[in-house]
Amino acid sequence: MTENADKEIKSTERYDSKKCLDAAADKLLGDINREEIVQIPVDKIMANRFQPRKYFKEESLASLAETIKEDGVQQPITVRKIEEENSPFLFELIAGERRLRASKIAGLEKIPAVIKEKSDREVKKLALLENLQREDLTYFETMMSIVGLKEEYGSNEEVAHAIGLTRRSVEQYLKMHTEISTLPEVFALVEKKQSALSRKNLQDTAALIPELRRYQKSDKREFERFIRRVREKGLVVAVEKLVRKIEGRNAEKNKSAAPDTHSLDDIFRETEDRLVIRINLLKDALPSDEDLGKIHSAIDHFFKRIDEVVKDSIPESASE
Repeated sequence: MTENADKEIKSTERYDSKKCLDAAADKLLGDINREEIVQIPVDKIMANRFQPRKYFKEESLASLAETIKEDGVQQPITVRKIEEENSPFLFELIAGERRLRASKIAGLEKIPAVIKEKSDREVKKLALLENLQREDLTYFETMMSIVGLKEEYGSNEEVAHAIGLTRRSVEQYLKMHTEISTLPEVFALVEKKQSALSRKNLQDTAALIPELRRYQKSDKREFERFIRRVREKGLVVAVEKLVRKIEGRNAEKNKSAAPDTHSLDDIFRETEDRLVIRINLLKDALPSDEDLGKIHSAIDHFFKRIDEVVKDSIPESASE
């Protein structure tokens, strides 16, 4: 899927997402404009322990630092007091990590801030909501933020309402995480390569996890070959190559095996493998009900042909 197509998915799946995110964050933070703004030493502010974001673009921070040098920090960060007596910090960041990091790069000693009283749960929610508002958010980070919000909100419906995505999109992200996280080696590589991955790449990877689990148990060399290929060529190339390998293997089996040596169980098992892989790769990317209808028609035709073959194979005496 192209980058433009990915952007299209991301925009069409949202129903005024920014407004929903802003509303959810405002509900937790309250009206900052009415709060007293104080100047706090930057070295007395601890990073948010619940920050889901792991990577910050250096160029973007450097650009923001230059803006801060010229115009100052235009919007105060939000912090809460730290109660631990032995802590070297006085405050913990709630929202505004990019501004805090850029202010340090710009050489500021103090930064404008609003002090709030918030629980750990509220701080975690705010960190996740703020993270989802970023323009440079990767699809992996979107997935991880949605997983975190599911733990806090409880239901897919509430998560969807809070962040402005459809419930179906939320469910798809959660399903991708469930599959990929079952293989820690693959999960770590996906996290490392996340900046180059589209949503379709994540879906394809998740769809192949059952096959990779089988490799891990019965064909460790093939599993290790896949991991090595991801490291050397990238996840997208490795996934595409594995899909072609699986489809080619199944096609070759069907082509070379003689009908009389092929049991029905073998045929059904191979057909199931091919069908599962195909559907897993397609089902989350179907653009319309019309496409879904075409697939249903093709499957109906497939089963009708099987019925015809079975009927022709049964001797007349057996059917009497």
